Amino acid sequence: MDWMLLIVNRKDAPPGESVGIAEMNQWAAELGRQGKMRGGAPLHPELAGARVLVRSGRASVSDGPFAEAKEVVGGYAVIDAANRAEAIELAKRCPAVHAGIVEVRPLPDRDVAAPAQGTTYMLLLHMPPDLSDEDGAKYREMVAFDEVLRREGRYVESAQLPLEPPGARIETRGGKLAVSDGPFAESKEVAGGYYIVSADDRATAIALAARCPHARWGAIEVREVMKVGPS
Repeated sequence: MDWMLLIVNRKDAPPGESVGIAEMNQWAAELGRQGKMRGGAPLHPELAGARVLVRSGRASVSDGPFAEAKEVVGGYAVIDAANRAEAIELAKRCPAVHAGIVEVRPLPDRDVAAPAQGTTYMLLLHMPPDLSDEDGAKYREMVAFDEVLRREGRYVESAQLPLEPPGARIETRGGKLAVSDGPFAESKEVAGGYYIVSADDRATAIALAARCPHARWGAIEVREVMKVGPS
């Protein structure tokens, strides 16, 4: 089963407390040799990102950095693990746990169309705590949007990030690794899913986010995926 590891950076982290790309590449390469790495990349800085909402038919775009957020996703990795316990153990080996947080989330329905070509963006779907979809109407709208992206040649991959089985957050506290089970009380919003889309530039990616049905009931964070080769 696929699992998403969201690499979360704290904005209040002491200066110089960060993990280098070379360290992350080494970890990814090790998992690759074990047949456990399925994909992932760092994201361009929050400063270059945007948050998109659509209310009453009008799109609102806020440029990064996002003042209301104490934490920001700095990258992601998709790993193969037999179960939640194994996913957590693999995440504990990620260098990012020493400078930030690694959030482990299940990916039961990850769908990858094809290897990405050109510039790609992550559209991270933030879920308000009171969002519901009892009749499945929202889900059907999102599936229809998948097909629109495919027809336009923009679709790279997507997945839901369900709350069951519960996620986990792994970080270093007092020099020791700590694992916290979800749900996470400190989070006003939770990532409920994502798209990776092909877009020529930031403006095109923002326009795609504004057309996504999720923008009408939640926020969509638009972040360019960084191209980084293995070390």
